[in-house]
Amino acid sequence: MGRVPITVMGYHCERCTHEWIPKKQKKEPSVCPKCKSPYWDKPRRKAMMTYDDFKDKIESVLRKSGPLLTWTEIRTKAGLPHLFPNNQWVRKMEKDIGLKRIRDSHGIIHWQLK
Repeated sequence: MGRVPITVMGYHCERCTHEWIPKKQKKEPSVCPKCKSPYWDKPRRKAMMTYDDFKDKIESVLRKSGPLLTWTEIRTKAGLPHLFPNNQWVRKMEKDIGLKRIRDSHGIIHWQLK
C-alpha cells in the first residue's frame, strides 16, 4: 500500500490565526469558528508610521549596529513594515540626522551616519 500526500483547501483567520477545514464546501464561512469574528478574512489595519518614528528607529539602529548597513538589515533590526524606504523621508533624514548613503562597487547601497 503506497502513501501519498493529500492537500485540502481550508480557511485562515486573519484576526486570531486559527486555521480550519469547513464542514460544508458550498459557501464561504461567515465567522471564524474560534474567535467568532465576522472579519476573519480581512487583515487588521496597521497604523501609519510617522516620519519622527521612522527617523528615530533608523537612527537608533545605525548607532547601535555597525557603521555600514543595507536597507534590508536596517528594516529587519528595526522591525519596520516598509519594503522600500520613503524617498522623501530619506532625503529629509540626510539633512536632519546626517544620514549618508554609499553605493559600493557591486551596486549595494550602505547606510551610515556622518
